[in-house]
Amino acid sequence: MSASKSPSLSSNSNWSRAFAVALIASIPILHSGCSKADSDSTETKTEPAAPGGPGNRREAEPIPVQVAPVTRGPISATLAFNSTLETESVVDIYPRINGQVDQLLVEEGDFVAAGTPLLKIDDRELRVDADEARVALEREQTDFTRTEGLFNRGLVNEQEYENDRFSLSQAQLRADRATIRYDYATVVAPFDGVISEREVQVGARVATGTKLFSFVSLQDMVAKVFVPGRYLTSVNAGQTAEITSEFIPDKSYAAWVKRISPIIDPASGTFKVTVGVREPDGGIVPGLFVRASITTEERPDALLIPKNAVVYEGGSQYVFTVRRGRAMRLALDAGFENSTHIEVRSGLEEGDSVVVLGQSGLKDKSPLKIVEPEAAADTPADEEA
Repeated sequence: MSASKSPSLSSNSNWSRAFAVALIASIPILHSGCSKADSDSTETKTEPAAPGGPGNRREAEPIPVQVAPVTRGPISATLAFNSTLETESVVDIYPRINGQVDQLLVEEGDFVAAGTPLLKIDDRELRVDADEARVALEREQTDFTRTEGLFNRGLVNEQEYENDRFSLSQAQLRADRATIRYDYATVVAPFDGVISEREVQVGARVATGTKLFSFVSLQDMVAKVFVPGRYLTSVNAGQTAEITSEFIPDKSYAAWVKRISPIIDPASGTFKVTVGVREPDGGIVPGLFVRASITTEERPDALLIPKNAVVYEGGSQYVFTVRRGRAMRLALDAGFENSTHIEVRSGLEEGDSVVVLGQSGLKDKSPLKIVEPEAAADTPADEEA
């Protein structure tokens, strides 16, 4: 029975071995086919590099900008406040005698020098009184001269001599008084200034209590400002200041800190500072709205950049400087500033260039093309340090 099954088992075994040999032989062929497919796929996906760089990347076009150099110069710290100009010399003018207004010699708005006649009161009676006193004085002078000569020769006694001398003194006083009253009939300017108000007309009857004019001096102009208390130790008498007004463009007036109140107002937390104008002219008058700037500290040799170089973003500020033809963003360490420049305390050196126009579209390391502000001539940016 075993002999009859033997040929069938042998046949199956031979077939299995043949299949295994064929399968093993086919593995290199399959591997070769896969490798070729991968190679074809790789060759299909790989494209020639675009000009200008590897892959599809292309160098960005340079951005045209204008630049300005970092310079050295003076700059100062200032405190600026709005105020209204005042004058510290304001007077109301009254007559010293009673009488009728005979002449008005000035009008409101007139600038006059000290001693200039402003108004005349009818002085006819006063002139008569002055002439009468002068004649009496001359008579007493003649009498005394005669008595003095007699006294020197011993012809009159000392009592008579003293009486005549006393009479002469009294006559001199009466003449002086009459002259003064006569002079009072002409009202004159007490100092250089301007007539701000005229209160009387020609023909009006005036007394010593009648207001004639309001008179102000334009040489004692001040601006009173109220400074926060935290600056009490920063503001000192004599410090330099400047007065400007939007109503007088392109002009400023030299000023100084004239007085400082030592008291801080508890309600407002401020103290009063009086700023005096050094050389006012006809351009500024009391009541003018002005801005007073007080210089609290000065730096004569600071590093400066134009204010239009500064970019503000949120609560920070930065500038773009030029390095090897590219923009470099630099956080600004700012110090003092004025209307045109700002101080740089670190990060830049004298002679460095900062972008002042075109920085709105810049990013760090953007390529640059320097454009001259006047000639608009292109300058290779790689010439910058």
